[in-house]
Amino acid sequence: MERTHRIDLKLLRYFLAIAEELHFGRAALRLNMSQPPLSLHIKELEQQLGAQLFVRHSRSVALTHAGRILMAESRRLLADADQALAKVAQIGRGESGRIELGVVGTAMWGRMRPAMRRFLQDNANVEVQFHEKSPGKQMALLERRQLDAGIWRMVLEPPPGFTSLRLHESSFLVAMPEHHHLAACSAVPLEALRHEHFVTLPQVHSDWAFLQRVCLQAGFKPIVVREAVEPQTLLAMISMAMGITLMADGYAQINWPGVIFRPLETRIPADLYIVFEQEQVTSALTKLIEALTQPSSEGV
Repeated sequence: MERTHRIDLKLLRYFLAIAEELHFGRAALRLNMSQPPLSLHIKELEQQLGAQLFVRHSRSVALTHAGRILMAESRRLLADADQALAKVAQIGRGESGRIELGVVGTAMWGRMRPAMRRFLQDNANVEVQFHEKSPGKQMALLERRQLDAGIWRMVLEPPPGFTSLRLHESSFLVAMPEHHHLAACSAVPLEALRHEHFVTLPQVHSDWAFLQRVCLQAGFKPIVVREAVEPQTLLAMISMAMGITLMADGYAQINWPGVIFRPLETRIPADLYIVFEQEQVTSALTKLIEALTQPSSEGV
């Protein structure tokens, strides 16, 4: 059975100093210690390994075969240890690391886009893994600690231990075919959509579930004629005059042929929030939160 050694790295550093100097006195001076305790540490190391490392003469020191092998291995082990500790220190300072970030698709547009771009440029050693999930799935992953943070709209009161911060204001717009009769309006009353045909995301989608409630509060149930899984499919349907929909204003950042966007007379908020467990916040995540919550000089 292979023997497991539990040797303090400090002993290897003492050994390496002597192996390189081939002189106990010079090694002790290099290590800023006296010679007697250094000799005791080397005897301790030899006893732990069960091997003689030095041949000691009256005025010189020579490495044994075991000592030469340990010299090469100690250099490698200490270099690896220094590198590993430096990496951990970088993570502690937020200079490197990995962030598992949940997002809703529309979060990638608007003000988050330039802020995230700057963060990635300024923190090249921080890897951000994006997971496009619904808010409910993000929250479940956060509670299982499989995500470091989640970003979605219209956040509800988070569970105990979790923090919610608003990243920026955003609004829902009416997306309609370019020749729609409401296109002439500078702002559309929500009530004007009472008899319109809607194309929507599935009913379980958080945005649409919220928007349905908003329409019901305005006194009508939206007439849904088609559903699509992907927002870009909805926009293609709208461009073919198959209906209208309500979408976060981030989509208006892109030119969708045949589609125009109009604000509502009464703003429906689509504000973005970041949600995280305070006890699990890393230095890298702290930097990301700071970058995303800083006021932006760029447009929405």
